[in-house]
Amino acid sequence: MKKLVVIGFLVLLGRTSFAQRETVINTEVWYGLMTSGQLAKNWSLWLDSHYVPELFLIVRGGMTYHTNNQQWAMTAGYAGLGLTTPFSEGGLIREERRPWGQVVFRPQSKSNLSASFRYRHDMRYRQQFSSTELLDSFQLNHRARFNMSLRYNWKDLLSPHFNFATTLFNESLFTVGPAPADNPFEHRVFMLFSFQKNSVVVSPGYHIRIATPNPETLRINHGLFLWVNINYRVKDFRRSRVKIYPEDRI
Repeated sequence: MKKLVVIGFLVLLGRTSFAQRETVINTEVWYGLMTSGQLAKNWSLWLDSHYVPELFLIVRGGMTYHTNNQQWAMTAGYAGLGLTTPFSEGGLIREERRPWGQVVFRPQSKSNLSASFRYRHDMRYRQQFSSTELLDSFQLNHRARFNMSLRYNWKDLLSPHFNFATTLFNESLFTVGPAPADNPFEHRVFMLFSFQKNSVVVSPGYHIRIATPNPETLRINHGLFLWVNINYRVKDFRRSRVKIYPEDRI
């Protein structure tokens, strides 16, 4: 019954917002494992992976510089992906190479409610394919990603043994050339429920991805996700511990 209600809501949203488009609805489950290690006073190492069955697998690394006041964080890195194709029956056989970078701004807040703003740029070198096989050539697209998140820290509301927080995350993605863009616009909404114990944060939640692959089609992917975030330090930086949040890693 709950699933029918969700699908009905998504269909209604698609019909009212994009009345002239055909609406295609898919369910998906998203898994993520993210790690971050503080290497120096203002530097941390980024290594994470995300997996959506029959859609993509990404392994991403980078280095992050954090300002002293923790309001700004700037990351540059590289990622490798496996993507599906129309003829691989869900197999992630298509290669993507992705240099990327991002800037996160987090205004100072003295309350339990905080916000963050992020811009990420992806250079997507994706393997080309014919109707039946992969080719040796790659095509380049640039993708600009703008997002905002609102986080409320409930602290020990549920239990004195762990910290609880909720986050609402919105992101808009715009893809341009030089190669033709097969998904020029996508919007993502995530609702995270984060449980933190020491350096480990477990974040289950629900997400919706709305995309317009062409002028005639509206594609909606939705489902549950589960992310695990592990933060560590190579030594005890008592006076300069960098702050890292799950929503920065999406």
